[in-house]
Parts: sequence; C-alpha cells; structure tokens
Amino acid sequence: MKLLAVMVMITIVGALWFDVRTDHLLFVAGFTWLWAFVMHFLPLLIMAVRHSRRSAGSSFAIDTVNNTYHYEEKDRSLSFRSDEIDKVIVVVSPPKYDQRMDISGFGYFFYWKIKLANDRTLSISCMLFDVDSFTGKELTREKQLFPIPPSNQGLWLPRDGKKG
Repeated sequence: MKLLAVMVMITIVGALWFDVRTDHLLFVAGFTWLWAFVMHFLPLLIMAVRHSRRSAGSSFAIDTVNNTYHYEEKDRSLSFRSDEIDKVIVVVSPPKYDQRMDISGFGYFFYWKIKLANDRTLSISCMLFDVDSFTGKELTREKQLFPIPPSNQGLWLPRDGKKG
C-alpha cells in the first residue's frame, strides 16, 4: 500500500512539475506504472510464489522438551538435536538488514539457514517458520537482495532413515 501511494504521488507531482500536457498524461502515467510493475510488483510476486512453493507440503516442528527439531518435505524428513546445530542464520533483505524503511515490500520475506555440525544446511522459508528468533540459539543475520531460500537437495534422509 505504501508503494501504491508513493507511485500515485510521483505520477501527480511529476505531471505537475514537468507541466505535462493533457494529451500526454496517459502516456506518462502508463510509463510510470509500467516501471513500478517491472521494478517492484513483479519481483515481489516472484518472491511470494517462490516462498510459497518452497514451503508447500512441508512442516517444521520443535520439541522443546527433548530439544529436537523435525523437518519434513514431501516423502523426505530430517530430524536433529539442538546440539547438532552449528549456526542459525536469518537471511533478510537489505532494508531489513540495515533497519531502514522498506517501500518495495521485499523486507517481509526472509528465510532461515540452519547449519548443522555435519556440514549440511537446511533452508526454511518464512512462510513455514515465521518467528523473530530461533528457540535457544543465537542468531546471525545475512543480507541478500532477494531472500529466496535455496532447495534442500542433498540434505535429506528418506523416511526409512537411509541417506538419499
């Protein structure tokens, strides 16, 4: 909504400032809105779809009593204990990282990188695990222009427990 309000204001101020003739007003407004779509709405839409696909059919559960974590995706799963976690990183957009105002909307998306002691990394989308902190672990932050979680290929254990 902020971006929409800014775009309306830019269109009006630009048309008045540059004294755009009435017959060119539609062209100027159309070009401004096309630029906004390509530069802001399209990347935001792509990020939303990618995060949605990464978290579809997945689950992440934390057992605080036993200090264990369980991640499932389709027919594969991964369980690990708290002491197996080497590092927890939250990957955020530049405005969120720098604690600036985010007018593009990218700041609402982030993902978790859980680095395990056995050199494996689990990536979890904010659509699956939308919290501000990771239970019992110190966080580090990382900046990425478009924080889209990578796939977790090569990480999985099938439900029968054999590596695959």
